Amino acid sequence: MDILKLPLIVAAVVVVVRVIFERLGVPETVNGLLSVAVLHTLLVPIYIAIQLARRKAPRPFGTLFKLIAIYAVLTRIMILPTYWAARVFEWTQPRFAGLWGPDVDPITGWVAVPLGTAAVWIVSSIVIGGLLGSITLAVARRRG
Repeated sequence: MDILKLPLIVAAVVVVVRVIFERLGVPETVNGLLSVAVLHTLLVPIYIAIQLARRKAPRPFGTLFKLIAIYAVLTRIMILPTYWAARVFEWTQPRFAGLWGPDVDPITGWVAVPLGTAAVWIVSSIVIGGLLGSITLAVARRRG
C-alpha cells in the first residue's frame, strides 16, 4: 500500500485545487486538466505498474489490479464531498449536472448521481487502467 501514498496525496491536492479553481471561475479547459479521473484511469495505473516492476513484486498483475481498484475507490470517496457541496450550493459546472434543480429529487442528487458516477469511474479505471498497467508492467519486467 505504500505505493499509493504519493498518488493519494496528489489526488487530494487535485480535488481541492480543482474546486478552488472552479469556484474562482477559472476556464473549464484548465479545470479539465485537473482531473482525478485521469489520475485513477491512466496515470496512476502506469505508475503502479512501474513501481511493481522495480520492486520485483510477487504476483504483480494481481497486485496491480488490486491497487488500481483501491486507488480508484479512495479517490472517488475524496470527490463525493464536492458533489454534495455542488448540490447544496447549486454549482453550475458541467460535471455537477443532475445533482440539483427542480426536477432532481434528493435520492438522485445525494446518492444516485454521485455513487453512479463513482461506480462508472471505478469500473473504467479497473478495466482501462488495468489494461494500460498490465502492458506497462509486462514491458517493464521484460526490460528489467
